[in-house]
Amino acid sequence: MYPGLPGGDSGELMATAKDFGVSHPPGYPLFTTMAAIMIHLFPIGTCAWKLNLMSSTIAGLTNMMMFINVKRFSGSDAAGVLAAGWCGFSRVFWMWSIQGEVFSLSNLFNMVIMYAAWRFANAEGRSGKFYEAKLGALICGLSLTNQHTSVLYIAPTALWVLFTLYNYDLADTYSLFQVGLRGLAGLSPYLQLPISSIFFKARVSWGDHRLFSDFKKHLLREDFGTFRLVSSSEQSTLWDNFMVYFNDSKTELTIAVWILFVVGMLIGLTLGSKKQREVMLIYMAMFGTYHLVFDSLANIKNPSGIFHGVLERFWLQPSLALCCVAGCGVGMIFQFLKEKANCPALKYLFLSLAVIAIGYQIQHNYEDCHENDNYFFWHFSRHILDQLPKRSILLTSGDFSTNTFRYHTIGEEYRTDVMVMDMQFMQAYWFYIMLMPINFPDVSFPGLYKPGKESKYPFYNLKKFLDENFDKYPIYMCVEVPKAEDSIEGYYEAWPFGMCKVFVRVSDNRDPLEHVTSMPWINLEKYPLPDLDRYEPQTWEYTMAMSMLETYSKPATWLWNRANSMTDQALKKKYYETAMNMMVENRKHVFDMVEKGLVTKNVVYYISPLEKNLGHLSLILYSVTKREDPEMAAHWTAQCKKYWTNYVEWHRDTVITKDSMWNTLNSIIKMDDFSSLQLVA
Repeated sequence: MYPGLPGGDSGELMATAKDFGVSHPPGYPLFTTMAAIMIHLFPIGTCAWKLNLMSSTIAGLTNMMMFINVKRFSGSDAAGVLAAGWCGFSRVFWMWSIQGEVFSLSNLFNMVIMYAAWRFANAEGRSGKFYEAKLGALICGLSLTNQHTSVLYIAPTALWVLFTLYNYDLADTYSLFQVGLRGLAGLSPYLQLPISSIFFKARVSWGDHRLFSDFKKHLLREDFGTFRLVSSSEQSTLWDNFMVYFNDSKTELTIAVWILFVVGMLIGLTLGSKKQREVMLIYMAMFGTYHLVFDSLANIKNPSGIFHGVLERFWLQPSLALCCVAGCGVGMIFQFLKEKANCPALKYLFLSLAVIAIGYQIQHNYEDCHENDNYFFWHFSRHILDQLPKRSILLTSGDFSTNTFRYHTIGEEYRTDVMVMDMQFMQAYWFYIMLMPINFPDVSFPGLYKPGKESKYPFYNLKKFLDENFDKYPIYMCVEVPKAEDSIEGYYEAWPFGMCKVFVRVSDNRDPLEHVTSMPWINLEKYPLPDLDRYEPQTWEYTMAMSMLETYSKPATWLWNRANSMTDQALKKKYYETAMNMMVENRKHVFDMVEKGLVTKNVVYYISPLEKNLGHLSLILYSVTKREDPEMAAHWTAQCKKYWTNYVEWHRDTVITKDSMWNTLNSIIKMDDFSSLQLVA
């Protein structure tokens, strides 16, 4: 279990729950309510630890429900243990079970829906069917207040239940009203949204839910698109998404699970009892409906890196049905073999084999999944907050940085003097109604933020915001300046400052060289990087590590880019030399950390862009010294070859050989004399 803050949405969910606010669309009111109770009533631990514990406990209940489902369907304890353990200890299930996120609760509800379907199929008589239908409606309603994708399990189940009720003469208005009333009662946690907006002054909360239009917009995720994962016009196909799922599940659960899934389906539909066939059909309908709808609408095309991580979380739901059906198949095979051999003791052999298989799964995934010492996000955000002066404004955007700062300033009440402002929120009218009076009463917001060059009321751009607040607060930004935001050109500049940027007024004529030599740096001895040999590109740990590594070269690259536009040759050379010295010093520092074992050796691969830049900068310094100082020019020639040779040798057998400069670099490092090169400094 994570002992501290995980990455992604966890920080926002925890900060929101602390003040009983509203989380990002669709709101997750049930999770928020449970999390708020856990935070305020559980006596020990930080907010993060409490919610990580809650998710882990819920994951345990999900595994128990998987066991019960398979055991009830097939009659085999061993198959239930195998299905629950193999699924629960697979990498993706394990990772999303140990952090304070909505997916553990979603998994539990989906398993309970599957169990409710089994109970309904096996209910006796009209009264039994009616009772289970009402109970199931309540469960389905509650599940929709946590994760909307549950509707893809609910829809085929509801049609089957209605058809069955009709056959039992229970489709009259009164009976359907009773069932619908339970479903509506299950949706009641959504009252948390307007209650939060009316009665609670949450420091982080999405929307003004006193208005029905905002409530509906939030509920249906209209800003993103219902069942869309990101607000993008890109579209992938059903087949593409299914193949991503198929390949991921083969890796996480093995091809054997798919084979057993097919076996379980065939056995259940052909050799099972009438009730088993009925339940198997519903399980298959759940699995099929999910892929038909979700895979058609999920709009992450060719997922890679962190976007692959976003997508794989939504493979948890169909994998529950996959493992459950596979487990039912295994259980029916076990029962058949036990009856044929007429040996009751075989069940102990099967149980032993199941335990051995689960032991293998745990051993196989433990190194990738245990996070008992993972404080990376905790340290990352505190390191940045500690560098900022008192009463600073910190502009952010996106999940990576924003949510970690939200958690610390709200969840842990740490550095509450730093005003963390989400630039996405600043574009919404409700930010100024709901959040500004609570968090930023003394900050000037001259209208509604809209990136761009023009600044006409009721809108303002970044320049107008800086004009209004620059003399009152130091202003920092922990993201890149938006591409659409060209209003500050000629008036303000964003200079590197540790992991962030600080805004500087052009007319103040500050010295860039003095700034970069006095700015704070990342202390890798105090705040070590995540192990890049362990964390895959789809993880937030990988994203954080890459961001921190890129920071090492950004100040030097910033000086280099400023030098390129200079006309004073002496000052230009000084900037280039300072940039080179900074890059060399950064490179040495990272390799010192490697020697001390504080940074993975594989980090060499990830700082290779620095090696490439060092070669390029050496070549530029050769060009500015070759006439007046041939000896120094020869030095820079040798340095260029050294750095580019390292770059080429490290990556000769990797995909980086697709680098557009690859052939040029190979040619230059073989040259004895650079005088023939046409260089522009």
